[in-house]
Amino acid sequence: MAGERVKVGRNEVCPCGSGRKYKHCCYAKRFRYMRTSEGEIRREIPLDDETHKLIQMQVQDFRETFGREPGPQDRLFWDEPEHLEHRLSQAMREAGLPPCFIYAFEKTGRLVSEENVDLISQQDLDEWQAAVEEYDRVHSTR
Repeated sequence: MAGERVKVGRNEVCPCGSGRKYKHCCYAKRFRYMRTSEGEIRREIPLDDETHKLIQMQVQDFRETFGREPGPQDRLFWDEPEHLEHRLSQAMREAGLPPCFIYAFEKTGRLVSEENVDLISQQDLDEWQAAVEEYDRVHSTR
């Protein structure tokens, strides 16, 4: 059946790219990797009702604007300002977030928190942590 998905096996190499077995890497996260009938690996993240509704509204806006379904390469929030990332970085500075976190956000495009850490793949977490450590190394006062 088209569209059928199966779980990635625990003993397979983790799809995040870490090189470790899935069971020793991302298996315990709040998302799961699924394989489509075409063999493509996708990460499925559970959504709360509010987020699900927001996404449905964005998809509907996309359909109305472009007259078609959004494709895999289309941005979900296609109508956001061009400089959204810069505005987010500025808001983080104003909120007093540690500069190493802002740097890591700007470098990786991710903002890691206690609330979302289990939704991020191990490879992406490693990249985030490396950016934090890079900032700390460069700005060390020793």
